[in-house]
Amino acid sequence: MFNQEITPYQNISILILVSFVFQSMLMPLLLSEIDGPVGWISIIAAAFFLYLTIVPINKVMAKYKEDTIISISDRVFPKVVSKITGIYYIFMFLTANSILMKDFAEQIKLMMLFRTQISTIIIAILLTASYATKKGIQSIANTASIAMIIALIPYFLIIIFSTYYADYTNVFPVFPADVQGIVKSVPAAMLGFFGFSVLMFSNSRVSAKEKNVMINKRFIVISTILYVACYLLVVVKFGMKEAVNLVWPFISVMKFVNIPGFFFESTEIVGLCFQIMVTFTCICVIAYFTNLAMQETFKTKENGYFIYIQIPILYIMAAALPGMYMMFPYIQWPIYILSALNFLIPLIVALADRRKQRAGNN
Repeated sequence: MFNQEITPYQNISILILVSFVFQSMLMPLLLSEIDGPVGWISIIAAAFFLYLTIVPINKVMAKYKEDTIISISDRVFPKVVSKITGIYYIFMFLTANSILMKDFAEQIKLMMLFRTQISTIIIAILLTASYATKKGIQSIANTASIAMIIALIPYFLIIIFSTYYADYTNVFPVFPADVQGIVKSVPAAMLGFFGFSVLMFSNSRVSAKEKNVMINKRFIVISTILYVACYLLVVVKFGMKEAVNLVWPFISVMKFVNIPGFFFESTEIVGLCFQIMVTFTCICVIAYFTNLAMQETFKTKENGYFIYIQIPILYIMAAALPGMYMMFPYIQWPIYILSALNFLIPLIVALADRRKQRAGNN
């Protein structure tokens, strides 16, 4: 079941969804770190670096078509290095999923189940996501493709229409730009492209590898357009003075929605329903590739039972984490470290493989 393959278009759906969710979650950092409405420059700079990096990475992934970043590093580095790489990705995926789960549970509690204990919501999410993830990557990919059409696109349209009475002068002035703030916020913007890290594993599950090379580049471009558009929508709706205080920018946008002719009384609940589908799919995606990273690192032949091992780990991590609004002041350096490692590890592996190939030819 865990050896299923997906199409390139299912893969890009997964990558865009995962990136959109983390971009939404990290948007407050981008809004608060820059003096002025020029965070879109940080997003474009981050996308530019990733786009340049994807060229050598695509080559090595095309060469080792069935391998993940861990098994590729096992080919070009000593085993101890590949083990460390695998342990890093396991820890990184678990941390990212626990933060996503905690943030997701807080939104559900605030909007829908305000009398329910947050730990109960986390357990319900974990059990449901574990069952869905155990079905395999094809089921997750099908859900991601459906979520793109019936959840992400309408969700994005609601956000766009909610700016009907927005002040578009809020995007100015562009110059003089806060150069120091832009540079400092590039790592957070880069981490928002979380699909880049997922790609290092999902590529091994794609059926048409040659076609997937171009799809990988399109993922960066599409995610950049979405990221910049979402940032600008929040800015034009609230302005920078109010935007820097938002914990969940998109839900905040929909609280003050005024769409002519819209027949729902509470648009934020409609948007939250879309967000539930998108976020739940992303939790399943990350859980699946955490399982795959564990398989590759520990060299096991199991068929998905690491999914269930993740349940107590994710529960403890998610329950122990403070709320997102409390974490923002303390996660600056962890974001720098994670962004650097997620960016450099695939690049170093690709360059090491090229060097090994040249040495073999000589």
